Amino acid sequence: MSILFVASDSAELEPLAKRLENLRKLNWPVDYAYEGISEGRRFILAANGAGPKLATQATEVAIRAVTNADLSSSRLEAVITTGYCGGLDPTLKTGDIVVAEQVLDLATGERFPCAELRNHASCGVVLSQDRIANNVEEKQQLFLKTGALAVEMEAAGVALRSKRAGLPFHCIKVISDVATESFGLDLNRMRTTEGRVARGKIIIHALVRPNLVPGLLRLKRRTEEVAQGLGEFLVSCRIGSDIHSSE
Repeated sequence: MSILFVASDSAELEPLAKRLENLRKLNWPVDYAYEGISEGRRFILAANGAGPKLATQATEVAIRAVTNADLSSSRLEAVITTGYCGGLDPTLKTGDIVVAEQVLDLATGERFPCAELRNHASCGVVLSQDRIANNVEEKQQLFLKTGALAVEMEAAGVALRSKRAGLPFHCIKVISDVATESFGLDLNRMRTTEGRVARGKIIIHALVRPNLVPGLLRLKRRTEEVAQGLGEFLVSCRIGSDIHSSE
């Protein structure tokens, strides 16, 4: 049996990948795709960029590839959307793990229940939208409007495709920026037409505004640190063997 992990960026998955045995690259039409073994379970890792559209594509590619393999050892038993999220609840700290009990799609209002994760209490609602919550004011408005603990960009797309496939769905995220924090630049303007965050645009923007560089370097170091914690959590919580339906 296999577990599929979907994130927006390879950096969110690489700490998990380093903890797997027999890691190998998959020749899939997405930005990042690997598989490996953890305690006898096959972990499939896929990343394809920010936003619901690209996350849906990654999930679709993985589900089709595993289904076409037609092997009981390859059958998917769960899909997990994972990676960074922004805190909306001011009590959440950088590095905190959020295990959602429900994902709310801000665009449609649809709510996707998450399967239970044994021995790890679900924390509440995670909000999913197709933009980066860029400043304190936006985060405060989203918190007041929805009551969600955190906000991210891929979960609604992954949840919808998982629902259509009849697969248990989890949302496990790590806080990379807190509710009281704003970014030094509008990261939404740094996205491509497809939705990916373009590092080249960020670098060019920073070159002409050198005062932004220290903050961007701190953010890079912090996201690397919280990704390590997320990877440790994903391995330790034994996803798959501990999966139970939320119904």
